[in-house]
Amino acid sequence: MARKSGGKKSRKGSAAIRLSDFQKPGQADPKPIYVLCGTDPYLLDQGRRTVRTRVFGEADPGMALTEFTGADADLADVLDALRTPPFLAPRRLVAIREADDFVSRHREALEEYLAAVSPCGSLCLEVAAWNESTRLAKRAAEIGAVVLCEATDTRQIPRWLQGEAKRRYGKALTYGAAQMLLDYLGPDFAALLAAIDILAIYADSAPAIDTPEVDTLVARGHHERIWDLCDAVAEHRLPRALELLEAFQAEGMVAPQIIGAMRPTFRQLVRVAALNRRMSLDAAMDEARVPSFARSRVRRAVQAFGPHLAEAYQSLVDADLESKTGTDERLAMETLVHRLCNPEAARLIGSGGWTE
Repeated sequence: MARKSGGKKSRKGSAAIRLSDFQKPGQADPKPIYVLCGTDPYLLDQGRRTVRTRVFGEADPGMALTEFTGADADLADVLDALRTPPFLAPRRLVAIREADDFVSRHREALEEYLAAVSPCGSLCLEVAAWNESTRLAKRAAEIGAVVLCEATDTRQIPRWLQGEAKRRYGKALTYGAAQMLLDYLGPDFAALLAAIDILAIYADSAPAIDTPEVDTLVARGHHERIWDLCDAVAEHRLPRALELLEAFQAEGMVAPQIIGAMRPTFRQLVRVAALNRRMSLDAAMDEARVPSFARSRVRRAVQAFGPHLAEAYQSLVDADLESKTGTDERLAMETLVHRLCNPEAARLIGSGGWTE
């Protein structure tokens, strides 16, 4: 029998449920609204995937999934999509990423919609913050699910990392190594998993990963030069960026290793930028737990990339796929550096390759 609440409350007096509870099987039927609250890219992605499973089950979303970005979403388009019957799917899902401003602009209209929801549509709002005292929040919790996509108990993370290392790579990650990763990277799940990927490649045939490997490869190792590369592309210094890339390749690092080392840094920048939309940059870095030694560089990179940080991060994701499915790693990496140095042009060109 499905649980009416859909999961345990995240904290006393809160209507939000933990992501881990939301992901458990045996949940209720699709709901008319889901709210994913948080800034961690990995946890938001996990929440997103779970919502799709709740709405579509085993069916292919196909044309029944409509996605918007909050800044570009038009209320009329959103409501029309929610009220349009799905095609070859049991239900339609309308998802709005970075929806904080959208919610603020259209709070009353959303309240009216939740009073008479579409029988064939589900709305998913992704927000960095959610005021549970509003009528909208109370109604969403009553008829839908509000899911907290943030780490609620960091004490469990080292054991979780050990399980992921074993599940993904068959490697025994020591508790000390897992704790060192958490101490260095903080509760950023995407960054932690990227570090596991790098460490597994570095360990090669060794059955275990211990603190010396973390200290060498994550805590010290290439970290300083990864930031140098980030600085170079953020400031559009293409010759310097290519020089740093050449140095990594000369040391025998392959494309997945280089990209894996870069992804935690860019994820941190994306998270800080998301938080910066609703608070000062200093407060955003506090919230994202940016170490003191990295704050000046994070500030410089977020300001240098400006509104194009999302395009830069997408270029990194595309390059990761290209490096694993293509045949010319060097070309893939050089293309990536070009795109990172000019992320706006990369967005316009797309993933079909760089043109001068």
